[in-house]
Amino acid sequence: MRSVVDRLQALSPVIAEICRLSGTPGASIGVLHEDKIIYKHNYGYRDVEAQIAPDEHTIYHIASLSKSFTAASIGVLVEEGKMSWDTPIREILPDFKHMNETINNEATILDFMSHRTGLAPKNMLWLHEFAGVELRRNETLRMASYLETVFDFRTQWLYSNWGYAIADQIIQRLSGQTWGTFLRDRILTPLGLDRTISEHSSKIENVAQAYMALSNGSPFHLPRPSVEDGVIMEGAVGLQSNVRDLLMYAQKLMEAAEDQNARKTTSTEGSPLKQLPTILQGHINLSQTVSELERSYALGWIRTMLPGPLGTVGLNPMYVDAMPLVGKGLTEPEMIIHHQGSLIDFLSSIHLIPSTRTAVVVLTNSMSNNDAADWLGQLILEAILDNPDQNDYVKLAKDSVEASNHLWARMAEELEDSRIPDTPVRELSSYVGSYYNVVKDWHMELWVEEGELYMCHQDDRSQAYQLKHYNYDSFSWLLTRDETARRGLFPVTWTEYYLLAFGQGKDGQIDHVIWKHDPSVPEGETFKRLSGSALERGLPLMASAGKQNLLGAKG
Repeated sequence: MRSVVDRLQALSPVIAEICRLSGTPGASIGVLHEDKIIYKHNYGYRDVEAQIAPDEHTIYHIASLSKSFTAASIGVLVEEGKMSWDTPIREILPDFKHMNETINNEATILDFMSHRTGLAPKNMLWLHEFAGVELRRNETLRMASYLETVFDFRTQWLYSNWGYAIADQIIQRLSGQTWGTFLRDRILTPLGLDRTISEHSSKIENVAQAYMALSNGSPFHLPRPSVEDGVIMEGAVGLQSNVRDLLMYAQKLMEAAEDQNARKTTSTEGSPLKQLPTILQGHINLSQTVSELERSYALGWIRTMLPGPLGTVGLNPMYVDAMPLVGKGLTEPEMIIHHQGSLIDFLSSIHLIPSTRTAVVVLTNSMSNNDAADWLGQLILEAILDNPDQNDYVKLAKDSVEASNHLWARMAEELEDSRIPDTPVRELSSYVGSYYNVVKDWHMELWVEEGELYMCHQDDRSQAYQLKHYNYDSFSWLLTRDETARRGLFPVTWTEYYLLAFGQGKDGQIDHVIWKHDPSVPEGETFKRLSGSALERGLPLMASAGKQNLLGAKG
């Protein structure tokens, strides 16, 4: 029987083929097993243009892998008695005033960080072209207070970044420090994670450049994200790190968790990681389907008992009918604690096997045509487990890329099939104006230029979209995959996202538009057309984010 190291080393050509198929120019991979780093592998280039290879110290944006660090920071505040897991949000942040009475009065940070509030994600209202943020950090609570209720409170899991945006607000309120400073002082420095950072700096060397895959797999170079401390969603996606640091973090996390669970306590001598029994405990099932094997969300981590599907919060579920079962043929169930990260230009994954003190970290520098970091993580995990019935990850990578590219053609077909031809259209000037959400901190602007209708968000006409008449008072703005990549947009693949349906008031004039930007809210969101005088009579507007951009010199 081959050793674990031999099995991992044999994967090099498979890793290369998955990266090639998906359009991933560079990847850094590391494996900790039985408390020792047994495998490091780097593929391709961290900088394609300069032909520079990555290594285990190369810094990548880690996107939603940041969530576990934010949860660890909240754990410190709980341990110090500054709050409890059961403290209602409104008692810490009085400006949180949700329209749902139950959520307003009862929702805790544990509810938000385990994604069990039932509130809509609304990702597309803060994240835009080149991962530019369209809202400022101080607008977090206003936005979170009007998120629609999709499911009854604490009944179903619905993934959302807003809970971690609220968490970073709590950290600053209770500690008096910014999220990034608190994280550095209380978690990162004590753990020795000296290349895990929450700020963008041109002085930092050995960083992965950012790319987005075109439909043929070739990398399109984009500026690196500058998601950082002080920007909205920092607590959800704001960290950068490397393989070396993340393996060390995983090792210390598993050590402290084993100690705290064994001693039935919430702290470990010499460790900054507190409250791990709560942080790593499942708080809501991922599915309503009854199963004997656990699949649940903890706080910044997912728990899956194998055999079972992984990759739940990655991008691959967009491209396959069902995620494959991992660990088929294992003689005993095996608990995996894991997460995926996706940010425009970067994909990542981490998988832990607590029983053997094993960690698999995969970091990549492209938003590829599938979630390559997820497939690579699962490939390596099965090589370690050595289960007899392993998945064909090259085939999964190939099939998911084909499905990804097909989705764009399918959306164009669906739009055309549903269109009613030759319907009347008003003068384009009838649609011109600014259309605001309920709390008036986000709007789309429409204008006519050279006989064509255009749209932008938050007054940023440098990021304009041409609207094409669809039927009646509806307009479409569907892009191709390559247009999406070149504009640094998240690859949204539900058709109705690309339709705007305008409506009229009692006077017969256009006064609102419905945009279905969140698939969990199928009826869409209504944005009201308001003039300057109407805005002055309504809620006072906060300063809009305008052209603030997470790319600097996604998010």
